[in-house]
Order: sequence, then structure tokens, then C-alpha cells
Amino acid sequence: MSLASTVRDRVLSSSPEAAAQGAFEVINALQDLHPARQVLALAAALKVTADVFEIDPRELLGIVTRMEAQARFDNQDFFTAVTLYVEGEIKRKYA
Repeated sequence: MSLASTVRDRVLSSSPEAAAQGAFEVINALQDLHPARQVLALAAALKVTADVFEIDPRELLGIVTRMEAQARFDNQDFFTAVTLYVEGEIKRKYA
């Protein structure tokens, strides 16, 4: 089994909580950059990393969108917490 297929399998079997926790870690690492650079850096990192592991970045966005919807349906606030973190720690800092 190739690394690319292993990564794909793990992505497909990951939990919304794991995705949100990873998002916290990435956002935390970028929080001192201007928001414009953060957004661009996140987009570039997604594209480059997805390309290396042979996953369409749009597919990854779809997976995360479904995770977010499932978490909301299950009354889990993983992604809400990430949103509040970005709003509180980054958006207000530069507003």
C-alpha cells in the first residue's frame, strides 16, 4: 500500500474532532501572520500537500464540510470552537 493511499484511508476514517484539533494547531501556528497571509498560506498548504498525496483539494474540502455538518447534527461543537477561536484570536486582533 502506498503512502498516498494510506493517507487517503486515514483521512476518510478520521473524526470531526481530529480535524478540528488539527485546525487549531495549524491556526495557532499562523496566528501572528496578517489574516491575508494566513488565508493564502492555508490555501497553498492545502493545495501542495493534497497534490503530494494525490488527493483533490476540493475532495478534502467536501470531506471537512460533511464532518462539520455531522458534528453540528450531533450537537458537537468542534468546528464552532475553531470558528470562535479564529474570530476571537485573529479577526479581532486585526479589526
